[in-house]
Amino acid sequence: MILINKFLILSIFIILLPKVSFGNTNDYELYEVKNYHDQFCSKLVSNITNKNIEDEWITTEKSNNYQLLINNNKKIKLKLQSFVRKKEIQKLIFTFYSLLNKPIIELRSKKNCKINSARVLIYDKKDIPIKINSVDMSNYNIIETKFLNPDLPIINNESDKNIIGLIDTGINYTIEKFEKNIATKNKKIIGYDFWDNDNKPFDSDPRQNPFYPRHHGTTVFSVLSKEAPASKIAPYRFPANDMCKFKDLIDHIAENSIKLVSLSMGSDNILDWVCFKESLEKHKDILFIVSAGNNGFNIDNKPIYPASFDLDNIITVTSSDQTGRLGRGSNYGRYSVDFILPAERVEVIDHRGVRASTGGTSYAVPRLVALISRYMNKNPNSSKDDILSFLKKRAIKKGEKITRYGWIPDPSDNYLID
Repeated sequence: MILINKFLILSIFIILLPKVSFGNTNDYELYEVKNYHDQFCSKLVSNITNKNIEDEWITTEKSNNYQLLINNNKKIKLKLQSFVRKKEIQKLIFTFYSLLNKPIIELRSKKNCKINSARVLIYDKKDIPIKINSVDMSNYNIIETKFLNPDLPIINNESDKNIIGLIDTGINYTIEKFEKNIATKNKKIIGYDFWDNDNKPFDSDPRQNPFYPRHHGTTVFSVLSKEAPASKIAPYRFPANDMCKFKDLIDHIAENSIKLVSLSMGSDNILDWVCFKESLEKHKDILFIVSAGNNGFNIDNKPIYPASFDLDNIITVTSSDQTGRLGRGSNYGRYSVDFILPAERVEVIDHRGVRASTGGTSYAVPRLVALISRYMNKNPNSSKDDILSFLKKRAIKKGEKITRYGWIPDPSDNYLID
């Protein structure tokens, strides 16, 4: 466990100020962090020199728009980002870390140095982030808490037939309307979080900013549950911190007799996907539907993985508008992309449980997976070759230069299924 020393309290006045707990074992005093913010902000915006911060903080890296500093006495680091327009600072972001780079607090302020956002990451005993507290810096009260690893609901959707595996950033399993489509065994969710290594695959992607994590898997799940309502879905949170854990993930999928998997992700680094590829070669009976990506590339020439792998158990899809034209920014490839289907304006339920509209190749994947799942419900003994033959019959020979087999105009209908 990473241990962070507490700030020393040096005066009676400071002791009387309110505090916010930053974890089970460590307290950072928000008022002291605010003081650092005010001092740095005054220096940057008004060019007011403060000897205290110059003595306490050592700059380790600096560029035009950010600065990395370390305070060895307090055992903290600071990343200070400035956003400038017309040579004037418009916004500042202060991110405080432990010496081992664990993010602790983020403050955002405008050019007048008034803090308009303060977020605190709370960790469990295993150093896994469990919630984000938004704090009012005028009185240090918590105004909102967002849970990152909530308890699992008790769900009883026992099913061992035609389960869809969803590999993504997790799902928000606290949304009640999703419960009927979550696959369970013995009242426990079939699925796993291979990122945090626990049985709670909650939707959170903190890689860009841990204080404002992205949510992707929930919207993909909502498309699957809408277009394949009779199927159960096993959610998996992918192992972003160790991509070779894909071996364990796919073994888990195989152990639960899952034959169809939705995977709306990829990268241009083949090394990220070596272990994934080895696992697919081992489990040839599991069919993966993957996204072509949204870079605007011909991935025959600029490969994106796993979409560009030449494996019999991968089908790669891209996105079109309602007329079959390639979606803006969607990748394509005469030999690397198998099908194109409408996914530029897809109705989803987002992480909040609110209806929204989105699009891109990420949403072409669940639309095709749902179509295949409905076909498999009617044809439970179908092979990968049977499924591919069915899809080719559904496809129109349109856009032959951008896909191998063509365009599926409406994947939500049951043509050639009923």
